[in-house]
Amino acid sequence: MKERIERLKKLTYIPQKEIAWLIEQAELAVKQREIIAENKRQEEVTVHQFRQAQKDIQQLSGDRKRYKQALEKIITNLNFAIQVAQNELDGAAE
Repeated sequence: MKERIERLKKLTYIPQKEIAWLIEQAELAVKQREIIAENKRQEEVTVHQFRQAQKDIQQLSGDRKRYKQALEKIITNLNFAIQVAQNELDGAAE
């Protein structure tokens, strides 16, 4: 392609076939730029979604930890209440 462009630069008259080729190359270049721009936009959207997902995962991990701690406290309290009730039943049965 580069050789063809250099050859065209040296011509004083450019044949119709060569003009058609130049137009085709220009159209291809425009399409390539559009594709590159769209790919870049999609990449930016993907990066944003990935970062948002990371934040969500961190938040959910923190929530999970807090819920687990709260559940452990509830279980401990329930075990204590069961033990107290068991002791009262054992005392009443004697």
